[in-house]
Amino acid sequence: MRWVKRLPRCSIWTSLSNLVSALYFDGKTTAAQAVELSLEDQEWVMRGYDLELRHSLAQVKISECLGNTPRLLTFSEGGHCEVTDHAALDQILAAAGVRRSWVDGMQHSLGWALLASLAIVATFVASYLYVLPWSAEVIAKRVPDAVLQKMGSSTLDTFDKFMLKPSKLDATRQQALIAAYAKLQPLPDSQMRYHIVFRSSPRMGPNAFALPDGTIVMLDELVELTQDDNEIIAVLAHERGHIEQRHAMRMVLQSSAVGLVMTWYMGDVSTLLATVPAVILQATYSREMERESDEYAERTLKLNGLSPCLLATALEKLEAAHRSRNEKMPPQNDAQDVAMDYLSSHPATAERIQQMCPQRP
Repeated sequence: MRWVKRLPRCSIWTSLSNLVSALYFDGKTTAAQAVELSLEDQEWVMRGYDLELRHSLAQVKISECLGNTPRLLTFSEGGHCEVTDHAALDQILAAAGVRRSWVDGMQHSLGWALLASLAIVATFVASYLYVLPWSAEVIAKRVPDAVLQKMGSSTLDTFDKFMLKPSKLDATRQQALIAAYAKLQPLPDSQMRYHIVFRSSPRMGPNAFALPDGTIVMLDELVELTQDDNEIIAVLAHERGHIEQRHAMRMVLQSSAVGLVMTWYMGDVSTLLATVPAVILQATYSREMERESDEYAERTLKLNGLSPCLLATALEKLEAAHRSRNEKMPPQNDAQDVAMDYLSSHPATAERIQQMCPQRP
């Protein structure tokens, strides 16, 4: 920046064209001074009531055009000018051969704006379909056992309070089923501990489900439906697959990603624990999660000399039973409907049955 001798005001302003009005801030005080800007011989010339400043074009940073927001000409020596007449400024720049940056051009291009919008949507979709599940899987494997225990116990307490009833199976029958499954040789990659509990729920019907801490809840209605302990063992092996893959924990993480971040930041785990039962009820296992659990059960059954067709048969019976119950029973309140949706989230699709038992017609 260099000072030049001030000439008579009228002679300067009447001899120059391509002027643009601006407000000048020297960077030392908050006072603004009205000035006129022009571009002469690759220099910005700023003239005011009692000043004339010159800045090399290369030493002045010009902000991009953002709606009606004043554009800033920031000087390397300090201070800046605010210009509200965008058209006049663009005219001066164009006359001097100064082109817009490619970023500025993209920001004011409808085509690039539409492309950017599509890219944002694609990013969100990809994050939801791929990044979030992958992140949930990585984090789920690192959740401390103490947190899993709290999640499992609080979820079971909620279910017991609102949806489940004590089991009517006698203790001898319960212990026989627990012992039968315990006799199975576990897979080499099994790591999670499991615990089988028995409950009853006429409204929910036959089913079994796994909680984040490794608890497998077996309903009396499932035991009555199958009448075959090996089929029950196959269902338990499937639920053990959900436990080993930490599917329930992954569902919680995916469904409450924002809440998890806030909990992690604030250090208040109780808030997240309070939402776990609702999240588990409203979420259903994905096709990929069901496939992983089917594959785990299939490997377990084959390792112990049992046919994977046992699980296929059990799933067929479960599907038929739930279909029959849905046709006969009238709609209930929202909470019960949500519970039914979750606890019947093991569809015995033809694809899954064919995968587990290809020899069947």
